[in-house]
Amino acid sequence: MPKQPKLTVILSELDTLIKPHEERLVLRFAQQAEDAGYDGIHIIDHVVMGPHSDFKGLPDNPRAFRWVGNQRPDQHMPSQIVMMSAIAAVTSRIRLHATATLVPLRPPLLNAKQWATLDLISGGRLTITPIAGWQQEEYAAFGIPFEERSRRLDEQLEIMRLVWRETPASYEGKFYRFKDIYVMPKPVQPGGPEIIIGGDRMSKKVIERIVRYGAGYTLTSAPDAESLALLGAEMRKAGRDVSALKTSGLVFPVFTHPAKPADLARSIEASVPPFVEAGVHSITIKPSQFIDDPGEMPAFLREVDRRIEALVCTP
Repeated sequence: MPKQPKLTVILSELDTLIKPHEERLVLRFAQQAEDAGYDGIHIIDHVVMGPHSDFKGLPDNPRAFRWVGNQRPDQHMPSQIVMMSAIAAVTSRIRLHATATLVPLRPPLLNAKQWATLDLISGGRLTITPIAGWQQEEYAAFGIPFEERSRRLDEQLEIMRLVWRETPASYEGKFYRFKDIYVMPKPVQPGGPEIIIGGDRMSKKVIERIVRYGAGYTLTSAPDAESLALLGAEMRKAGRDVSALKTSGLVFPVFTHPAKPADLARSIEASVPPFVEAGVHSITIKPSQFIDDPGEMPAFLREVDRRIEALVCTP
């Protein structure tokens, strides 16, 4: 019998579920997810939005996923690190996923210190999915060349791993350099917070990052057999076991009407069975795609768990 995946929830971009002044409800949602036995919550990152962040047009249903080029410039997007720190303070077990973190927008030593501090105060519950991002206007607002974002991300990953382990630390790169620097406190997790590598596909660069830094990976498109074979070969070269990598699946909403929430039963039936068959470590769902009333959250979380458990247990 397939093993039941762990469940995680996205608690960002909830403007169809809560009003901007109700952002504190996210803390209650996190507590409710923890009480329901969920494994993790995801908070997504954007610092600013540019006037053309919707250059591909807005989705027909406002509850749909926010992807590249379909996001309103004025969407409500609280600070990722602040929200996760607040959630850490009101929970005790659930894992904190800093998802789609735009690492190159911030100085690397600031990144390292903030995440180490959050890992410390949460008792080692932090997972980071660092990305380079897609929005040119966001980089322009920070005066960082958009075309440098991937190379800056690579140096940032090196620096964070370095200063989480060593004190003092020195680094000499193309974009960042420092000598005999003390970054304190250190994280609780040995070597630093868990890192999940994200990307739109399993490119050679993504594979390189997975092998060097990743406890797992998450992609917006399914990897092909050739890419998986290359990942396995590179992991073996590095003395790592590819089967130990954490993988995840995302429940895609099935909307039957552009003005109404998605159909939960049809969405789970369409998305989940292939993930269960593949043995993914976790499955992620975004509650605001399925409910419009915050009071329905506890019942919704239980229903998702019940439906996925039923799928796993069905012969």
